[in-house]
This record gives sequence, C-alpha cells and structure tokens, in this order.
Amino acid sequence: MTSDTSYDEIRPYRDFEFRQVMDKMLTSPMADFLISTVFPDVQVEDIKKQLRKIDKIGDFQKEIIYKAIMGVLAKTSAGFTKSGLANLDPNVAYLFVSNHRDIILDPSLLNTAIVEKGFDTAEVAIGDNLLATPWVKDLARLNKSFIVKRNLSVRELVVSSKLLSNYISETITEKKHSVWIAQREGRAKDGNDSTQSGLLNMLGMSATSSLKEHFLRLNIVPISISYEHDPCDMDKVRSLYAQKYFGGYTKEKNEDNDAMRKGIIGYKGKIHMHFGTPIRPDVEAMPDDLHKNEFIQRLSIIIDRQIIGNYKIQISNRIAYDILTNNPIAFNAYSDQEKETFVANMEKKINTLAGDKDDLRAIYLNMYARPYQNKLEMFGNNLP
Repeated sequence: MTSDTSYDEIRPYRDFEFRQVMDKMLTSPMADFLISTVFPDVQVEDIKKQLRKIDKIGDFQKEIIYKAIMGVLAKTSAGFTKSGLANLDPNVAYLFVSNHRDIILDPSLLNTAIVEKGFDTAEVAIGDNLLATPWVKDLARLNKSFIVKRNLSVRELVVSSKLLSNYISETITEKKHSVWIAQREGRAKDGNDSTQSGLLNMLGMSATSSLKEHFLRLNIVPISISYEHDPCDMDKVRSLYAQKYFGGYTKEKNEDNDAMRKGIIGYKGKIHMHFGTPIRPDVEAMPDDLHKNEFIQRLSIIIDRQIIGNYKIQISNRIAYDILTNNPIAFNAYSDQEKETFVANMEKKINTLAGDKDDLRAIYLNMYARPYQNKLEMFGNNLP
C-alpha cells in the first residue's frame, strides 16, 4: 500500500482539512458569484452561514452540492430519470466507468442518483486542465474529486499514471470507496462512445497479480448517460469542423471554464442515467492466458457493449439519424412537430458559425445520431 502522503497532490481533501479550506474559499469574490448563480432565490449570506456550520465533506455534498444539482435540474432539464441501481449494493465499492458528455454534470448526476438510494458518494476523476484557478481546484477537491494530470512528458506520464492507478485501486479495494471515471480522456464530442485502451492500461498498472484478478477486484460497473440536448453542442461542432478542415483545434483561453458553465446553466431536455451490471462474470469467463493487449481489447468491448446497449435513445438521436438516412418517422418515435422544432433549433445554431453550412449541419446531425447508429451496428434489430 502506498502511503497516503504520496497522493497529497492528487487526492480529494479529507474531513480534517475541510474547515480550513472552506473558510479560505468563503473570503473570495468567487464564492459570492457562484452561490448567487446556483442559489438565485437565497441570500448569499444565508448559504455562507450554512457552510460555516459544516465540517465534513459528506455533509457538504448532501446539504449543499445535492441541493445545487437539484436546483440546476429543475431549471435546465425536462427531468432526470435513472435505472439499474436496484442491481447494485450500497455496501460494495465499484469502479463506475461512464461515457462522457458533460464535464461537471456526468459525475454530479451519478452521485445525486446513488445518494438517493443510500450509497455513499463516489470519488471523481477530473483533469487538471479544468482546474486552472486555485479556487476551482479547492472546490473540486472538497467535492471528492481527485486529479488526473494532463500534458506531461512521456516519462512524467508513466510516473503519474502509476500513481493514479495505485490511488484508484487502493480507494476501491482497501478503503472500500467507489470511484467514477470517464471511459476516455475528454468528452465524446462526436457522440461516439468507446472505451480507450489507454484508460484500461492505466488502471492495470497497479496490478500485483494477473490482470484478470486485478480487474475482478476493481469491480467495474459501466454507466450510460444521455442528454436530449447538449448545451455545448455548437462548441463541439466548431471543434470537429476545425479538426476536419484545419488539421486541429486550439482551445481559446478559459474555454474549459466556459464549457463547464454552459453545461450547468444550458438547457438539457430529458436526461437518463443507466447503471449497468458489474462486469465480473464476463471477466471471469475470459481465458487466464490472454496476452495483455488481447485482454485489454476484450475488456474494452465488454464495457462498450453495456454503455452502448444501455444508452437511452432520446428523440433528438432518432430525428438526427432519420434525417441523415432519409428515413421516415417510424414506430411513432417522434411527431412532425418535434422534428420541425429540432430542425429549426439546429438551423438557428448552425447560422451562428462560420464555415460550410452543409458540412456543419452534417457534423451536428452525426453527433446526435451516433448513439443510435452505434446501437444498430452493435445489436442490429434486437435493440436492448
């Protein structure tokens, strides 16, 4: 076991650190701004008084963060539904591996869902590129986030990945605490959910026995989250367009912070999260003598089948797919009015961007259609 001090630069804050960090944060103008944004109907000082009475991270999450997320959902969604949690045990630690659409909401919604069912909140992986300011970094670490370092040299990356792998493994297997991590670095801008082999290789770096035994202990549960509308869809379209025509895309200053803000305050329509089943039986069924690369490839497929199979197809996914494939409305999946509204909204957004409108429109439609297309390709007519 690695000593806890080895993780000091990446781990979340602990209860004994909460009061000192929170007191410092409450003196910042950022605190007033964020409180007034998240709790517009409550006096800032009233929230501050409540925060000064809290001295444990669990209470902070349940009394402040949970209420904040509920407030956001009430104003910016058409409802948040969940499924699959009945198959999981609140007393067992899991590694939740999720598809990734929104920087802040994906893990926040997971923790909201599991808290309502008596689970403790999970620790959450977050890239240090999203923690540019000390205040935001402190807030993330108070909210059980641990840090994934980005933009490292090859040598630094190996050392950092090994430390991260050890931390995740120990958190699950020794501390018996669940962890959330995205299936890939960064959001799936094109809507194509696939588990990166690099993630699984990183998780395997802490193995002290066979990879098979190691991943059995990690107790992976795939998570599928879908949003009817993506508040950052046009940012993703612009990025994908630049990659296609200019060979790459350079983020503007504060773009990540802006994406976090849009994801929170932008309209998302219907949201659904499905908790898959632990993949332990599938891992147990794998041959013991597989080469590492083959093992990782099969593991990726196992996770992808659940994430894609359990993804709740939204009306926006069906409409986009049908437009691309010139399919008529089928099975009463949506109405003419819903299609007209989708198209009008798309055209309004596309007209705000510079570039070839047909290409921009195709990128937009493919982004929304891809989850449905992936289901069809993986399961054919026997859609789960």
